[in-house]
Amino acid sequence: MSLLKKNIFYNTLLSLSQILFPLITFPYVSRILGPNGIGQVGFVDSFTQYFILFSTLGIPLYGVRELSKIRNENNKLSKLFTELILIHLLSTLIFLIIYSCSIFFLNDKGINTNLFLIGAGILLSNVFIVEWYYQSQEKFQFITKRTIFLRFIFVILLFLIVSDKTDLVKYYALFLILNILNAAFNFYFILKSDLKLVYSNLNLTKHIKPLFLLMSCTVIGSIYVLLDNVILGILSTPESVGFYTSAIKIVKIPISLIGSFGIVLIPRLSESFSTNDLESIKYYINKSLHFVLTFGIPLCFGIALTAKWTVLLISGNQFYPSIELVQYLAPIVVLISLNGIFFFQLFTPGGKEITMIIILSVSAFISVVLNLILIPKYAHLGAAITTTVTEFSVFLLSVFYSIKYFKIGINFQFFLSPFLASLLFIPIVYFTDMLLLDIVLKVIISAILCMLVYYIIMKFVFKNEIIFRMEGFIRDTVKAKLNTSK
Repeated sequence: MSLLKKNIFYNTLLSLSQILFPLITFPYVSRILGPNGIGQVGFVDSFTQYFILFSTLGIPLYGVRELSKIRNENNKLSKLFTELILIHLLSTLIFLIIYSCSIFFLNDKGINTNLFLIGAGILLSNVFIVEWYYQSQEKFQFITKRTIFLRFIFVILLFLIVSDKTDLVKYYALFLILNILNAAFNFYFILKSDLKLVYSNLNLTKHIKPLFLLMSCTVIGSIYVLLDNVILGILSTPESVGFYTSAIKIVKIPISLIGSFGIVLIPRLSESFSTNDLESIKYYINKSLHFVLTFGIPLCFGIALTAKWTVLLISGNQFYPSIELVQYLAPIVVLISLNGIFFFQLFTPGGKEITMIIILSVSAFISVVLNLILIPKYAHLGAAITTTVTEFSVFLLSVFYSIKYFKIGINFQFFLSPFLASLLFIPIVYFTDMLLLDIVLKVIISAILCMLVYYIIMKFVFKNEIIFRMEGFIRDTVKAKLNTSK
C-alpha cells in the first residue's frame, strides 16, 4: 500500500474515533452536567481557544507547510523546529498574562472561576503538543495510535471522576490532563528521533512576516468560529450556550471524518506548489471537492432529518431546544468541509494569505453584525442562523478567488448527483418515524436504509467515481492488513 493510502487509512481511523468517542462521552456528560454546566464549560473553552489561536501565531499551518519542504534535511529541520517552538512559547507567555487579567472582567457571568484556571493550563500546555511536526512528516500512523490511546484514558477517567452536576471543574480538568499527556508523548518521541533542539544560529525574526499573515487569517477566522459562543454567553444565559454547544457538537461530529482525506494531502500539495506542478494541484483539489460533496451532502440531509432522534439520544430531554438548532446548522457539514479544502489545501500551500485575510475579514464582519442583531432577539437560534450564513459567505468568496487565481471551481455534477440521491432520505426517515419503535432502533434502521439506497443510486445510476475508488481503497487496505498478519 502506498504511503498516501496508508495516511488516508490512518487519518480516517482517527476521524472515526473523533466520531465514536463523543458519541460515548457527550450523552453521559450532558445528562450529568445539564445545560448550565455544559454552557459554562463551553463558554470558558471558547474563551480559552481564542487565546490559543492568538498565541499559536499561525504556527500549525506554517509549520506543516515549511517543514514538509525540508523533511529530508535534518539540520534545517531541527533548526526550524526549534525556532517555531521558541516563538510559540514566547507568544504564549505573553498571552497567558493577558488571559489572567481578562478573567477579572468575567466574574459577573456566573461562571466557575476554577474553569478559567484550568483554561490557563490548557493554553500553556498547547505549546508542546507540536502536532504540526508529525503532520509535516506524514506520521499519521503515530498520530492515530497515540490519539486513540489517550482518548481511551480520557473516557475511563471521565466515568470514574465525573458523576455529579457539580463536577464540571473535574470534567474540564480532564482536557488539561489530555493535553499534558499528548505533549509528553509527542516530545518524548521527538527527542528519541534524529530531530534535535538547537540553540545556536537561530533566526526567529525571519518568520515574523509569514507568521503574522497566517496569524491574521487564524485570528480573523476565529471571530466567526468561536465568537458565537462568547457573544451568546455575554448577551444570553449559560443554558443558551449549553443548547448551542450541544447542537454544534452533534453537527460537527462527521466533519472530522470528511476532512480526513484533506489533511493528509497538505504536505503533498505544499511540495506540488514548491515545484509549480499545477496539474497535480488541480488533480488533488478536484478529488477532494468530489470526495467532500459525495459524502458531505448525504450527511447533511441525514443530520437535518434525524435531528430530533439524535439530540434526544445524545444530549437528552433537557436539550430539546437543540433540535431546531441542529436543523439550521446541518448545512455547515458540507460548507466547513469545502472551506477547509480551499483554505488548507489551496490558499495556504499556494501562499495566498492576503486572499484568506480578505475572505475571513468579510465573513467575520458578517458574523459579528448578525450575532449582535440576532442573539439578543433569538438567543441560541440566532447564533445558529449566523453560523450557517457566515460559513456560506466564506464558501462563496473562496470559490470566487479559487477560480480567479487557480482556475479551479466546483463541477456542478459533483453536487447534483449526491443531492438527488439524498432526497430519497426524506421518505425513508418519514416512514421510519411512523414505526412504534425505540429511538435507537429508528436511528439504526433509517441509517442502514439511507446508506444502502445512497450506495445503490450513486454506484449504479450515477456511476460515481469516488464510490468506485473507495471500494478499491477498502479492498487494498483489507488485503494489505491480511498480508501483514500472515
